[in-house]
Amino acid sequence: MSEYQVKVNEATYMVQGPEGFLGAFGTNFWRSWVCPLYTPSGHNVVQEFPFDHPFHNGVFVGQNPVFCGEREANFWAFPVKRKHGDALMEKQGRMDPQGKPEFEFGSRGVRFTLTSIWRDQNEEPILNERRIVRFRALPGATECTIISEKTAAYGPVTFGKTKFGSIGVRVEPRLLPKLGGRVIGVRDGELAYGSADEVASGKDVDAVAYEADIPGVGTLGVCLTISMNSASDSNRGPWFIRDYGMAMFNATQDAPITLAEGESWEACLRVLAYEGPLQTTWFSK
Repeated sequence: MSEYQVKVNEATYMVQGPEGFLGAFGTNFWRSWVCPLYTPSGHNVVQEFPFDHPFHNGVFVGQNPVFCGEREANFWAFPVKRKHGDALMEKQGRMDPQGKPEFEFGSRGVRFTLTSIWRDQNEEPILNERRIVRFRALPGATECTIISEKTAAYGPVTFGKTKFGSIGVRVEPRLLPKLGGRVIGVRDGELAYGSADEVASGKDVDAVAYEADIPGVGTLGVCLTISMNSASDSNRGPWFIRDYGMAMFNATQDAPITLAEGESWEACLRVLAYEGPLQTTWFSK
């Protein structure tokens, strides 16, 4: 009998572990994402969306621009209008789920699998994606691993050089520097504290974290590490990290990625929702 359970409430797939709820995976007409993501004692460390960026959704995958032949599509924003003439609202595509998420239990927790067709604004297919999301409980932390495998099934695909990609997190506001939190960059086991630009954004680091000492709660944090990027030999970035809570492993920040028809690009981000000060021993678990 597994220590884990999945409880379904309409489109929300809630994961319960040995000590309580770990988080949830779900999907809608436009995209799929993880939210909430709880620490072991039940504190959420990601934001489903901020007021001014309704398309920054918990732990999510996004990309803009994406080209298939002469066609261009935007898989970063989706049609929640922010203002008149918003340039991010152009050429909007969607990640069309092919059925419901499938899930299975194992020694490493719960694994979800969902296949989606990424379609342009005219509903024409651009690429296929297989999304794998895993949850498991660790001592002092909840682990969520997201794998996105994109396949150029309908012709060559180019993911343009951009700040709008590829897998990341919108951080819970209480962890942010303006509200008393701190950004942490980790390299070779050494922790550096400072602003996002000082310690993480654009840096070759092994991990990035946001952490705060919250009155009446204790120390909470969220930590990101890159587990895989088939387009690069390095797992140290590129990182697009902002003090306002956008934390992205952005594989296309410095250069585009191009796939021939039939080729795939696979990337994986590991996210820890943790309690107490960040421990580098978690990275090898």
